[in-house]
Amino acid sequence: MDNTILVYGVHNNFRLNRKKNFKGHMVAGYACSADFSPEGSLVVSGDADGKLTVWEWRTTRIVTRFKAHDSVCISCLWLPHETSKVISCGWDGKIHLWD
Repeated sequence: MDNTILVYGVHNNFRLNRKKNFKGHMVAGYACSADFSPEGSLVVSGDADGKLTVWEWRTTRIVTRFKAHDSVCISCLWLPHETSKVISCGWDGKIHLWD
């Protein structure tokens, strides 16, 4: 793994979209999940250092990155009805709600 989130198009035989590479987080071999904001403008993922990283979908630039957990942040999900909130869970045994 090279610590990059890659995007594939489903309408043309699963071709790699070379313009959509999201970099800047360290997964270190963990299967850290990623999620889209409900309106589709942002992407969020946890990493091996316990950080959450948010990218802008259009430009693939990092919007924010912060320490969310004391261990691996293995999963994160955007709340579908409260679009400013993200839930994260980590190997530290904690679940956090971020606004």
